Amino acid sequence: MGEHPSTSQIAILKQKYTELYPQAEALVNAWDPVGLIGGGAPPDEYDCITVQLLELLDQGKNAAEIYQFILQELYDHFGMGLNTVKEENLGPYIRKHKDFSSAIVHWYEELNLTVDLD
Repeated sequence: MGEHPSTSQIAILKQKYTELYPQAEALVNAWDPVGLIGGGAPPDEYDCITVQLLELLDQGKNAAEIYQFILQELYDHFGMGLNTVKEENLGPYIRKHKDFSSAIVHWYEELNLTVDLD
């Protein structure tokens, strides 16, 4: 997406995606990329990722592009780059984020197919 969204930009995007946001938030929180939700963080902890994902999905980005965004966002915002992951954990780390990238694209495509059929 570019630079990290501000609090006001996040609020605007949450409003833009009012109907999709709760579902996307649930998916992102279940994925819990850096373990914050599992550690007791509030459900809006990943708002910055969720709104950007919705924007990217709305732009038609594919799973590979979503994965690249995720890697960049985790590095830029959370300091969790590939270079911070122990070698023995690198495979599962990559798989977790690739699987999520595919799953959220699939969710969005299925959602659009359902809406288009109505």
